[in-house]
Amino acid sequence: MKNLVQHAAEVQRFMLHQRWKFCFIGGLAVQHWGEPRLTRDIDLSLFTGFGQEEGFVDGLIAAYRPRMPDARSFALANRVLLLKSPEGTGIDVSLGGLQG
Repeated sequence: MKNLVQHAAEVQRFMLHQRWKFCFIGGLAVQHWGEPRLTRDIDLSLFTGFGQEEGFVDGLIAAYRPRMPDARSFALANRVLLLKSPEGTGIDVSLGGLQG
C-alpha cells in the first residue's frame, strides 16, 4: 500500500502542476473516507468538462504510459483513460464533466 500511496502522490503533484481539478476516487479514497480494503491501482476523476478532453488526454499520455494500444481514442469515446505509472501501477482517469 505504501508504494501505491507514493505513486498517487506523484500523480497528485503532476495534476497540481497542471492546475487541473481532480479528486481521487475508488479504493484509494476509501482508505481515508471509508472501510480499509485492498486496492492495487489509482482511480481518479479529472474535471475536463465537454469539448476540451483532447488536451487533458494528450497531456496525460505524454506523462504516463497508456495501458492499451489506442488509449487516446478509447478515452475520448468512453471518457476513461487507462494509464500506468513508470513503476507499472495502474492509473484509471475518469474524464468528468457536468451538463446543464
